[in-house]
Amino acid sequence: MSNILIGNIISFAAAIFLAVSCVVKSRKQIFILQFMNCAVLAVASYFFGSYAAITTLALCCIRNIFIMKDKFSVPIMTVILILVIACGVLTNNRGLIGLLPVIATVEYTICCHYITDVGKTRISILVNEAIWIIYSFLVLDFSTAITDIIVVTVDIVSIAKGAKA
Repeated sequence: MSNILIGNIISFAAAIFLAVSCVVKSRKQIFILQFMNCAVLAVASYFFGSYAAITTLALCCIRNIFIMKDKFSVPIMTVILILVIACGVLTNNRGLIGLLPVIATVEYTICCHYITDVGKTRISILVNEAIWIIYSFLVLDFSTAITDIIVVTVDIVSIAKGAKA
């Protein structure tokens, strides 16, 4: 039970980075904050015993570095996608639930390459977060699930404000 509590405390810190990423103005800032979110969330995933999440989140960190440096090409995206699927499936110890981080990461990795508009990036974050919310509840990561619901709300408000601007 203490692992669940520790994981929830760490994942709450990770969620703060994601929340801030929904309101920053530049794409680079979004991915810097999401790098921090993924790194901290990978640590939290250890306490939830979710090894597929650890590997996919570590690969998300690598992906975000390439994006921040404007080096996220199709070959790099392809390698990361292959690694996410292979490592996620090989380290999955949670059955179908353990595949949700893999699915979320594949979705967002593809969107990261093909979408450069900040508003559309936020929409892809919405889709990604919906998958992570379901996953978080299923692995008892209530901190992330609840804060991700708040992040989705903030993201929707940011999208709405962007549509009005």
